[in-house]
Amino acid sequence: MGVQDAAGNGDRVFSEAFTADGRMRMNDPHVTAVMTISCTAAPGAYEVRIGSGGDRNPSEVTRLWGSVRVAPAEETERAACARRVSELPPEPQEEHWPADVEWPASPWDVRSVRAGGEMTATDGLGMGGDGGVTLTSSVFTRPVVMYGARRVSAVVRIRCDAKPGLYTVVWREKAAPSKVWARLRVEPAAPDCHDPAPTPADMVERTTSWLAAGICAAALAVGVHVLKRRRRAHPSLRS
Repeated sequence: MGVQDAAGNGDRVFSEAFTADGRMRMNDPHVTAVMTISCTAAPGAYEVRIGSGGDRNPSEVTRLWGSVRVAPAEETERAACARRVSELPPEPQEEHWPADVEWPASPWDVRSVRAGGEMTATDGLGMGGDGGVTLTSSVFTRPVVMYGARRVSAVVRIRCDAKPGLYTVVWREKAAPSKVWARLRVEPAAPDCHDPAPTPADMVERTTSWLAAGICAAALAVGVHVLKRRRRAHPSLRS
């Protein structure tokens, strides 16, 4: 059974006739949900209601969407139904939003991008402050920082050697736990794909990390040298 254009993205559709609750997901150009009628449902009419997302609870505000009528079935038909239902694949979680909507519209807003290509990631909900959020992914050429006033954004570039498939984007913010914030699907790279050369900012970042490591190593060496000198000067310090 399918439902469309009856609720907002993420809303829950449920009925006593369903094997499980459905979830409204954007499937451009409609918001849809797919539910399976239970093989054990008794014949008759059942209400179909819509809730505003989240888990079902007694205090949830819901509204009546319609009804579904279950037809009578023989025991052999119900047995065959049970076999078919057991073989059904899991409900897809991916959402497909219109191309003119900023990405990501939701954590499951999966857009396709070729390896070596770029995408603009935008947060218009005010969740992260200017310069306070870093986005990372195993397919990015480098982590990126989001900047902006009322809305923050960043341009992410996909590595040319990234394998085709579905990947997550992690949101990292100071003093907050990391979270999967978005997903994207990588398509094969063009034959002439080349990752861009490191920018001056990249070189400064790398140089800074190398210098920090070198300073720590030098400080450790000096500390060991001083300790050896002290041990030679003071026999009681020898082990």
